[in-house]
Amino acid sequence: MIAAVVIYSRLVSPSYNEVQLLRDKREANLKLFAEQKGAFDEATRVLNEYQGLTQIQDNISMVLPNKEEVPSIINQLQGLAKINNLNIESLSLQYPPLKTVPADSLIQPLGTVRVTLRLNGDYRNLRPYLENLETNIRLIDVYSLNIEGGGVPGKTELIYSIVLDTYYQ
Repeated sequence: MIAAVVIYSRLVSPSYNEVQLLRDKREANLKLFAEQKGAFDEATRVLNEYQGLTQIQDNISMVLPNKEEVPSIINQLQGLAKINNLNIESLSLQYPPLKTVPADSLIQPLGTVRVTLRLNGDYRNLRPYLENLETNIRLIDVYSLNIEGGGVPGKTELIYSIVLDTYYQ
């Protein structure tokens, strides 16, 4: 009986305590792993949500860019003219001053680039051109439209002077 007590106190008891410590460590590590996995899953979810917002922000930036982006304006107007069989004779740009907003306003002032186009082509091509301007990704307003020519027998081409406003923030 004394031998059993000695064996128990010298061999079994320290091993049992060591096993308990290892079990506690394992349980703490499993808990830490679960917390870390939860944090990782949440970070992944937020990152995916942010990437979706980035796409929305990119789309809004195409509609109302942060700066003038004149080459983009010219490319869009020229591409739409070509699609609709109209020829650009001239193009000029003006930069009206920014409208002032109160200093404590959260809204940034809206800038305008005024584009004056001189196009020539058939009258039947003007309407699709204007419709394409209306549905273009960039916000464009037709400020004025003048038509010249006509009344000449055998000549179907007209000259259009169009003033457009494009916006940026």
